[in-house]
Formats: sequence, C-alpha cells, structure tokens
Amino acid sequence: MVHALAMKLALPSFQYRFMPAMGNIIFPANFHPVGTQRGASLLVDRAQASVAGEQPKPGSGGNWLVVGSSGGFGSAARIVAGVVRGANTLGLSLDGVPNPESSNKIRKIGSPGWHRNLAIERRLRQLGLTARSINGDAFDPATRAQTIAEIREHFSGKIDGIVWALAAPRATNPRTGKAVKSVLKPLGKPATIKTLRGRDKKTGEGPAVSTLELPPGNPEEAIATIYVMGGGIVTEWYDALAEAGVIADGCTLLTVSYRGNALNAPVYRDGLIGLAKADLEYQTTVVDAALKARGGRALAVEGPAVVTEASGGIPGVSLYLANLMDVMGDRFEDPLDSMLRMFRDHLGPDGPTLDDAGLLRMDDVELSDEIQAELARRFEAVTDGSSFPDAPFDAFMRAYGQTRGFDVEGVDYDAEFDTDDICTP
Repeated sequence: MVHALAMKLALPSFQYRFMPAMGNIIFPANFHPVGTQRGASLLVDRAQASVAGEQPKPGSGGNWLVVGSSGGFGSAARIVAGVVRGANTLGLSLDGVPNPESSNKIRKIGSPGWHRNLAIERRLRQLGLTARSINGDAFDPATRAQTIAEIREHFSGKIDGIVWALAAPRATNPRTGKAVKSVLKPLGKPATIKTLRGRDKKTGEGPAVSTLELPPGNPEEAIATIYVMGGGIVTEWYDALAEAGVIADGCTLLTVSYRGNALNAPVYRDGLIGLAKADLEYQTTVVDAALKARGGRALAVEGPAVVTEASGGIPGVSLYLANLMDVMGDRFEDPLDSMLRMFRDHLGPDGPTLDDAGLLRMDDVELSDEIQAELARRFEAVTDGSSFPDAPFDAFMRAYGQTRGFDVEGVDYDAEFDTDDICTP
C-alpha cells in the first residue's frame, strides 16, 4: 500500500541525552528500523549456528506463548524456542505501531519492539514454523480473549509452553480504567545510589560518576508496583487459559525476571520492585502446583543483568552494566546467550538445576564471588564527580544503541529507506 505521506528517511546516528534531574537516565530520541530488523535477524542467525546438525522439524517443539515477546529476554526466548526447539510461537507485546499518516518521522515508523517482532516472525516463518503476534495490553481481558482465540485457530487449540517476560513500566487497571505505574524506589528509608552521566557535548568533558538520593516509596506506590510488576497478572492469565481449555498437559511456564545483587539491592531486591519480584516468584509456585497436577511445571527464572531498551531508563543501571561488561569480558551474556544456555542446560531431559529457594538462577555467573568482589571494589573507589573510563562507557553505549537499531553490523546508516517499505510484513 502506498501512502500519501510515505517518505525517504535517513537516520545516520543514535540521538540520546542523559537526564540529570531524573538520576541521569538515558532518554533515547530515535531508533533505526532497518538496524532493528537486521539486529533481530542476526540473533536468529546465532541461534541457528548453535544447533548441531539438522534443524528440528517445524512444530516438533510444540506451541509456545511468549508474553513480552518484543523485549530482550522475550524475543530471545522466542527465537530459541523456535530455532533450537522447533516450536511454533505466539508473541504478545504492546508496541508503538507505525502510523503512516503521522508527520513525525519516528511515529511514522513505529517502535523498535514492533520491528523486532516483524523481523523475528519473518525468519521463523521461513523455517516453516507458525509465528504470529498480538499487539495488545496483557492487563486487558480483551487481549486474553484474543490470545485464546488465536491459540484455538492457529495453534491446534493447545499451548505447551509459556514464557512470561513482561516488563511493563505501567498498566491500565481494567476495573477502574486508570493507569497504574510501577516505581523504582527504596523501601522504608532513603538510599544513595551511584549512577553514570554521559559526555558533556558543550565542554567535551568525559563520562563521570554522579550520586543520587532516592526517597523511600509510600504504601500506595508499593501496591502499584506489585500490581504492575508482580505475579497476580500471571495467575490471572493461567486461570483464564486453563478455564478456556487451551493449556496442554505437561505445559511449562517460565517467568523470567532479574533479582539483582548487593550493589543495587536498595533499588532492586530491597526496594519496591523487590516486593513485586517476590510476589512474582510466589505466584509462580502457585501456578507450579496447578501445572504439576497435569504433568507440567512452572519455574521462576532469575536472569542476568543484560543490556535492553529498559537499561537506560533505570537510575544506576548504566554504571553497573558498563562495569559488569568490562569485568566479565567474553563471559558477559546478552539475552540470547542466556536463553540458549537455559534451554540447553536446564530444559533438557535432565531437568533444571534449582537453588535452595527453587529458583532457576541464570545469574549464577554474574553473581560469582570473583566478579562481585571486583565490581564492589570499583564502586567503592568512585565518588560523586569521579571520571569514568571511555572504553567501558563506549562499550555500554554501543550495546544500548544496538537495542535501538544502531551500530548493527551490515547496515548503511547514511542510506535512505522508504518508510512504507520497511514497515511491510
């Protein structure tokens, strides 16, 4: 379809700025759809390279639902389930859809998540797999109804696995129609965190460390955070799917999250988000009891710290990740590395290896004593205003830019693309 407002567009570089008033979070101003699609396709290439011998028969891995399919862990899990296991997949995510009539060049081309889904679906279908997506709000009952209809019509009426990788900053409560927002604040008392600020474009001053004091969250914020990031929505989905009769016997549910460590505990495990994560883990055990009665299982997966689109929007995360990538070197995992290892080592015939709390710890390498000791040393050595080395800063920013489609191998960023063509499935 040709639109009157279709245009040729070039986006030669990643545009962003650090926001000091918000704890030096990174505000991205653009993304590159060609680079985003190319980056997703390269992930599929890597997954294919990991398969020894012939690719699995299409459909031999059953039917999987991936909630949060356009994000880091969700898109990686979908690729691995499809390419390595031969699973048909139904992805669910809420992403900005291209608006051809918009005069805003970014709204015209949509969002990174929309293009990531598009590219992954295209590649999975080329392998003979069923790969479909729903763009909708997981908190909306109408989205659940649409998902059930999709399963019945296109996935033989049953799903054999669910990956829950939703990381929404907000949700709409269907009972009230009001938006509910999660809050990244400490619990009970203020906390001072160290974060990273970028280069000063006016003075040329290099990246540096800054400090930020976060006030504690209040009870209302805690309840809101648990609602958005906790496990209540998971049990709602399981109940709806079970009642509709679309869950196969032997189904596996994986809830993928991030637990954190001592350096970020005031904001993560010991903060409001920690209450939500604990609720997610608990609700996973509730679903596990129901699935075990049908020969299935539910596992709470604690993923490693990874660079995703959300990485720049959380105070302190950029500093931690820049250091972590530098300390771990080749041992640092991106979401695809982690999901490949999870499916290979923990979801095979021998079953998963769980910790004493029954959690599947994919953050085991990151949390090793050696790595955490070096990270602690680096954090203790810097104060407000300390300079930060260029190399780890640039490595982190390159990885972050890649989540927005920049610095992707094989993309000519000076070339123009057609805004209609790039949005065509």
